[in-house]
Amino acid sequence: MILTAYLTHRKPITVIYNEEQTQQPALKMQIYPAKEDGDNHPAVLFFHGGGWITGSPDQFKWFAEKFAACGIVSALVEYRVHSRHGSLPDSAVEDAYNAYQWMYRHHAQFGVDTAHIALVGGSAGGHIAAASALNYTFGAASNYEGTKTTHPFALGLLNPVLELTVAKKSQGYTQEELKLIDALGPTKATKLSLGSKLERTDIPTQIIYGSLDPLLPTAYEALFSQVEEPRSHLELLVASGENHGFFNYEPWRTTVAGSLLAFLRAHGAAVDCKLAMNEPAKLKNARENGA
Repeated sequence: MILTAYLTHRKPITVIYNEEQTQQPALKMQIYPAKEDGDNHPAVLFFHGGGWITGSPDQFKWFAEKFAACGIVSALVEYRVHSRHGSLPDSAVEDAYNAYQWMYRHHAQFGVDTAHIALVGGSAGGHIAAASALNYTFGAASNYEGTKTTHPFALGLLNPVLELTVAKKSQGYTQEELKLIDALGPTKATKLSLGSKLERTDIPTQIIYGSLDPLLPTAYEALFSQVEEPRSHLELLVASGENHGFFNYEPWRTTVAGSLLAFLRAHGAAVDCKLAMNEPAKLKNARENGA
């Protein structure tokens, strides 16, 4: 049953998406309805950054509001982080998967088209979004008995962490983040490293880095070094002269949001608006420009 506030005022509503996992703390998802009624809306779940240690879903509040105005049901996802839950990165990946499952199962309440549910995340949030989707694609089973889902429609990854097995301080990791990766152990760290998996999956994926981000060289190596003909579904864009987290601020924030919207539209999602790009802030295709 759709809440009255959702129907009449288009205000965001908050749900608990992991009620079935009674051994876990309650985790919330704030859902921004699309601007109009209907049952064919895309959905985007946003996952904040913070090195699996801290961070707030509100990091993507501006994005959620803009996307909802473009006809996309948007959700800000809370997940377990080490500072509040004593958790490791694999728990965050599990939470991202559960959040996607929840939206898939409750799609009718929000007019969501299950064929067009995308995941977007920044930094560690980009990692858990991609890891949840790719681990499903490569063999993970549903947590919910009787639930039949497909993998997410698309991924938008903003300066994501991709390779855990080679993480080191020179790539921008803090000592605490390195300790969390080490605590996973080599088997889980390998499972949650994603570069080669992104080339093997058919999920459309847009990845955006700043050219000065210390994570970019490792990501580029993981994604393209062993591929003669990179798949067209995988797009790597670079913001010249920018570092990690640049997408949180103007003029790049609007440009990045517009790029994500255009990417979703190009792959079939019903996105009914465009954001005006900021002329000084142009993203370059890394393959075409050698960025």
